[in-house]
Amino acid sequence: MSRWTGFVLVIAWLIAGTSALGNDSVSKLSIHLIGSYTEGAKRIIAAKPRVIKVLDPQASAAMREAMRDYKRRHPKGLVVMRVWERTPDVRYRLQDDPVQSADDFWNRVLQPAVQALSADDRRLVDYLEGPNEGENTPTWGSVEEARWFGRFWERLAERIGQAGFRPCVGSIAVGNPPGSISEIRAKLDAFIPALRAAKRWNGAWSYHSYTIEYTTDPAVEYWYSLRYRIFYEFLRERYPDLANLPMILTEGGVDRAGNPNNDGWRARGDAAKFQKWLLWYDSELKNDPYIVGVTLFQIGNPGGWWSFEIEPIAQWLADVIANRPRTLRNPVLNGDFELGFDNISGETVANCWATWDGGIVNPIWPGSAHFWQVAGVPGSAQRTISGQIAGQSFRGGVYQVVEVVPGVPYRLTFDYMSVGTTDPGAGQEFLIGYDPEGGTDPFDPGVVWLVSTNMPSNMWQRVEAEVLPQAERLTLFTRCGIYWPVATVTLDVDNVSLRAKTTLAGKVVLGDYLGDPRCQTVEVQIRHATAGVVNQQEVPLSVDGEFEIVYDASLPADIYDVAVRGAHWLRRVVTGVRLPDGWVEVYLVNGDVDGDNEVTLFDFGALVQAFGTMPGDENWNPNADLDGDDEVSLFDFGVLLSNFGSIGED
Repeated sequence: MSRWTGFVLVIAWLIAGTSALGNDSVSKLSIHLIGSYTEGAKRIIAAKPRVIKVLDPQASAAMREAMRDYKRRHPKGLVVMRVWERTPDVRYRLQDDPVQSADDFWNRVLQPAVQALSADDRRLVDYLEGPNEGENTPTWGSVEEARWFGRFWERLAERIGQAGFRPCVGSIAVGNPPGSISEIRAKLDAFIPALRAAKRWNGAWSYHSYTIEYTTDPAVEYWYSLRYRIFYEFLRERYPDLANLPMILTEGGVDRAGNPNNDGWRARGDAAKFQKWLLWYDSELKNDPYIVGVTLFQIGNPGGWWSFEIEPIAQWLADVIANRPRTLRNPVLNGDFELGFDNISGETVANCWATWDGGIVNPIWPGSAHFWQVAGVPGSAQRTISGQIAGQSFRGGVYQVVEVVPGVPYRLTFDYMSVGTTDPGAGQEFLIGYDPEGGTDPFDPGVVWLVSTNMPSNMWQRVEAEVLPQAERLTLFTRCGIYWPVATVTLDVDNVSLRAKTTLAGKVVLGDYLGDPRCQTVEVQIRHATAGVVNQQEVPLSVDGEFEIVYDASLPADIYDVAVRGAHWLRRVVTGVRLPDGWVEVYLVNGDVDGDNEVTLFDFGALVQAFGTMPGDENWNPNADLDGDDEVSLFDFGVLLSNFGSIGED
């Protein structure tokens, strides 16, 4: 046995690196990074999206850091590089030779950029883009332009491929090629040489996928964010050999006319509206296997592209990409105040938080609320200010409406510090609380104030409370004020978090598995000593192997046993778990190809039958792909051999 094990390991080492790309994230959402590698971008990178896009890494240490961090965390992830540097001075006309123009673009723009990267950083780049939309070349104005553009890209794809990168062809602007279906098809037909070149060099092509009006009607978005479906319908009909050519949506989101301050999601909606659309959009992308992913525009450049900035919803997006269970998500956006602040009419307000002003409190000292970004615990916090510093009397604060599940208990936690006078006659007030019905009036009698005092704390304090939402939204409020401005009064808040109560949550380590846990589910049984199995579900895993059984108020609080098993992993039973709100961590043993909870010769036979296959092959058996590399190989025999004879728990 030991001699065979050694043989397997030697052969496995010899063929390392030849297996197909493994499973990727369930979600196809990701980010287009520009300028800075922000805290929000770091959180999204940690969630391991399928693909990212970086702008000018040759000129940006931050973009190089982002690429390195991404590939360190997700070696199978894909990096698209776009070069803007030098392009403003480059312009080609229809009268120019497209092949010579492509060579010129390579020599003047792309080659200097990639050569400016170190050899190690060049190896991080998978796909290289060319001219963006119609900024440098003829594109889709006519069939003649499309033919020119196709020849241009046919040559540029070759130059990119010869340099060791994969070409990402087209960078097609939303709504293009323009025209009727027949006109679109005619222009695509002229562009076919570029697509053949992309396929020849193991590349892809790209479309910029924006919604104009947040539509969730596929028939409408067919002309905008989902316009690429027109392209693939044409390819399936006329060029079936190109029908599976990968496409990367290298820009995406909400746009109307490209104005940096007026046309992105922040200028034409709120976070909840954008989140709702993104979830719908992601569900549509999952239906199209040729779509690698979308890199939402943009994160890292709020000064240049304020209304498009993804940073305010970065934690939410990271949770979606990671497939993190609801229990482990914080629905409060920017609750730790680390995802940026905005200047609103001279006041500094945290992204995703709104301000309210109670108006004049004392007519002798009229004024309005003031807001600052200050040091928190740690990082940043939100401050509301009144009193002597402004010589004003006012009442105001910040609030946020949060999406919740009615009837499910949540644990609300936050840190706060209040500063003011010890004079009880000054009319100070420091309040923090919530409206369980999601209202936006801080004076509503239904608001529950968890902090309510007229005396300052003068130090950071933590508050924890269980809250029960009565509707699908819950509103968080702060409230600070003073009647007689004899002192400066401030109320700082930080680390605001809501966590849904759960029946059970946990973490699973899938033994001997190199694939992505997000593409696996596990069977979870909750067993009672007298009632037997009281709950059994197949639940998805997060990028870190986390899962949950959602809260069920009908489950009596008691001690239970929890059994967990995976598709080709043996069952593990954890005893003595107190529910609800329990937590388990399990390691599952791999090798049970036939699902009988043992690793035996039957599993060996099933693996032999699938040996050498990949997804799509006739004898492909996903349960025989034990290590998750999308190929049944000697690596999988090695896993089975190491666990041979193991038996799962009953």
